Amino acid sequence: MERIEGQKRGFHELAKQVLSWITCAKRPLTTSELRHALAVEIGKSELDIENLPEIEDILSVCAGLVTVDVESDIIRLVHYTTQEYFERTQGHWFPNAEIDIAKICVTYLSFDIFESGFCASDEEFETRLRLNPLYDYAARHWGHHLRKAPDVQRQIAEFLNNEAQVSASSQALMVSEARYGNYSQGVPTQIRGIHLAAWFGLAQMVGMLLEDGHDSDCTDSQGRTPLSWAAENGHEAVVKVLRAIDGVDPDSNDNNGLTPLSVAAENGHQVVVKLLLAKMESIRF
Repeated sequence: MERIEGQKRGFHELAKQVLSWITCAKRPLTTSELRHALAVEIGKSELDIENLPEIEDILSVCAGLVTVDVESDIIRLVHYTTQEYFERTQGHWFPNAEIDIAKICVTYLSFDIFESGFCASDEEFETRLRLNPLYDYAARHWGHHLRKAPDVQRQIAEFLNNEAQVSASSQALMVSEARYGNYSQGVPTQIRGIHLAAWFGLAQMVGMLLEDGHDSDCTDSQGRTPLSWAAENGHEAVVKVLRAIDGVDPDSNDNNGLTPLSVAAENGHQVVVKLLLAKMESIRF
């Protein structure tokens, strides 16, 4: 790390960005995903391909700490002890990594090309993923990074207020890993920003969206409410926010006859079950 910091400013900043992404990513990244992540400019509405760094440059500035698996094209740290070291010292080397990664992911999801919204076929969906390598990762993990960040940015709320971009990202988030005929169409539509915030457990963001006028008890095409998604994923803080609102039904049925209580119980979220039971008791009496 002393060698890395001894490089010219642009080189050591690139190295730290690379190392922070590899250390904090929720799954291993391919070289294409990482290159796109490094090329994003916060606040821009499209990707400038001239910003894409070459893999040779990425490996060079990282001074031997990073390698690429030839068969899988996964870029990773050279040894598991390196990962352990950076996880242990993240607060020193990459103190703002989680919020920076969340902002990069949301900027990517907010590009103008995704204003077309939900893809109408598997072919269209696969083309989107192929042409935009970071899209799958960004859609599935932006909220996990934001949940670890110390504050909430208005930029995130702007994304969640854009119905077309929310619809597009929810398709990538909820699509099955199994690739079968018409697989990309088997996910719920009519997803709203408050559904996504509840899915990821972003209680502060849920509150912000409610202030922006989002319907606290809105349903998607499968009859799922924000409370239902929060309950399924065990997000106690979001459940507390939503259960305090008059009009939010803790016992609403989705299209399959499931309720927030039943999905919480099915997934073993005991605290959420108790919170919902308490809400139902208060309504009853």
